[in-house]
Amino acid sequence: MTDRSATATIKGYFYQFDQTIVQLLQATKHGSITVEGVEDIDLDDGDDSAFVQCKYYEGTDYNHSVIKEAVIHMLRHFHAADCPSGQLFKYRLRGHYKGGQHKLTLPLTNEFLKEHFLTYTKEKKVHKVHEELSITDVQLDAFRGLLEIDVNALSYDDQQAQVLKLLVSEIPGCADVDALSFFYPVAINVVQGLAIDADEAKRKITKDEFIKAINRKEVVFSAWLREHLGREYFARMIRRKHFYFGKTKMPKASRFFVIEMADEYEVDQATRMIVRIGQFFSHKELQRTPAADRFCPYVLLRGLTVEQLVELKRSLWSQGVVFNDGYPFQGAEFAPLMLVADPTKENLWTIKFVPSEQQLAQTIAACTGSVIEVYDFYRTSPLDSALVPKARGLHSIKSNSAYLLQEVMQA
Repeated sequence: MTDRSATATIKGYFYQFDQTIVQLLQATKHGSITVEGVEDIDLDDGDDSAFVQCKYYEGTDYNHSVIKEAVIHMLRHFHAADCPSGQLFKYRLRGHYKGGQHKLTLPLTNEFLKEHFLTYTKEKKVHKVHEELSITDVQLDAFRGLLEIDVNALSYDDQQAQVLKLLVSEIPGCADVDALSFFYPVAINVVQGLAIDADEAKRKITKDEFIKAINRKEVVFSAWLREHLGREYFARMIRRKHFYFGKTKMPKASRFFVIEMADEYEVDQATRMIVRIGQFFSHKELQRTPAADRFCPYVLLRGLTVEQLVELKRSLWSQGVVFNDGYPFQGAEFAPLMLVADPTKENLWTIKFVPSEQQLAQTIAACTGSVIEVYDFYRTSPLDSALVPKARGLHSIKSNSAYLLQEVMQA
């Protein structure tokens, strides 16, 4: 492959990725796409549902042969489904070419379709796909009604400009410079990640999920600050932004601290941090503290084994730290209502352990009567936003240390 053809191929991939982003951002709220499904893009969005294939040939004139294989593939798919008369999904072919678009006369007729798209020669033998599949003219009429061909699709640069414009319109607070510098590169990474997944079910994403996945400007900016301004400054910035309440006492809230620990776990260091979290984010107990003013933080430690978590709890217990983990007795099922109960004078919990990510959503859902904030201190991958119910504060804070929160509290 020459350098020029390699560049054209890569550009074709990115043209397809951009078109995927366009289809997602133009979809309705509950619309979804599957990347590399039946076609390049399978759009499931009610009346606008379609199997979409993209072609990008900026240096080549249009010829029927360029899209013939794609049309045949679409007809075979239609035939495999028994040529349904009420099929919702349309077949869309979008292509950009240097010229030659005048060769295609629309709307198509059955005869034009048969002659120019469904007939080909292989090894000196003429093949007529419609005859080989025993497709009737009535069935071909139905297929033509589903087939949409656009040979005047936007150029690479114009389509990319469309993507940036859609990002600005669909992401709250997104400015032009944000779209280009932050959101577009992340969007490309998300689509590329979907495209290479071997499991087709995992190549599907809804518009809502896509926007949540790319709306990570704060994460990118925080990582930049940490690397360029140093750990101490970064810790102070996190404290000022999330945990500064002026001269007033810390207000009551249900604060969830999700900390990715994995291979950084060390029982003594983890114990010190948990003790400090309990002291820092719990109410101040006075002789006449009203019951309604009592609160303490929740902690979810990602990446720990069951044995490590038991070891940590044993260490805390031996030091007189009173905690609640949502299990009323040995062998009992997890009880979120027990975990979300406020501390009392008799049970002055300073820490509440959320056992695992699977219990996070139900614990949050059980919280009532206070603001809910989730602080996700992650190192490799952020917490899945689907685990946090909507209308709850989720703050993703990338860190290269499992003990960043300790530094934040000391900042």
